[in-house]
Amino acid sequence: MDVALLLALDASSSVDRDEYFLQTQGISEAFADPEVQAAIAAGPSRTIAVAVLSWSHPTRQHLDLGWQKVTAETAPAFAETMANLPRYVEGGGTALGAALGRAGIIMDNVPFQAMRRVIDVSGDGKTSAGPLPAPIRDALVARGVTVNGLAIVNEEADVDSYYTAEVIGGPGAFVEVARDYEDFRRAIKRKLLRELRQEPLVAELTAPRP
Repeated sequence: MDVALLLALDASSSVDRDEYFLQTQGISEAFADPEVQAAIAAGPSRTIAVAVLSWSHPTRQHLDLGWQKVTAETAPAFAETMANLPRYVEGGGTALGAALGRAGIIMDNVPFQAMRRVIDVSGDGKTSAGPLPAPIRDALVARGVTVNGLAIVNEEADVDSYYTAEVIGGPGAFVEVARDYEDFRRAIKRKLLRELRQEPLVAELTAPRP
């Protein structure tokens, strides 16, 4: 398995239904894209594992999709699954620290041997509930997990800087920026390609040092 990738999606009160489904539709479109499928096929084992977590308040988290093996050939089916994924979490505060904690538990239970383990956090705000994310991020990095971020800047203009300082970490960690939820489609494809292709030089230049 080339990479175990956990996609953690913001479902807090700042994210309305249309915005939430722009996230899941964007992921669906990315996995249906031939360029992303080619990147999966180019990996050493030609296989990745993907799971999806939705999160908001510390007590509102849901594993929407358990670990799935995805190849270039099965990516269209995974894309269809994402396109039809319902919203399980509605409203609540922005608990990035708690989300990372739950993501770490899910990552510890991935049923496949993976060369890399990556938590991919998407969101449009800073922590407003629960523990701060940085100490939890540091513990994940110490266990060999990379945390990347997709910051959606429509609610808070400096959320990308917050993600850089407080959320991401590990080898080659980076923040991808979406200008708004409509821009999520472009951003998630670019982010997945970067993660799948392992662009270490570019990533290292933008990685913080937790």
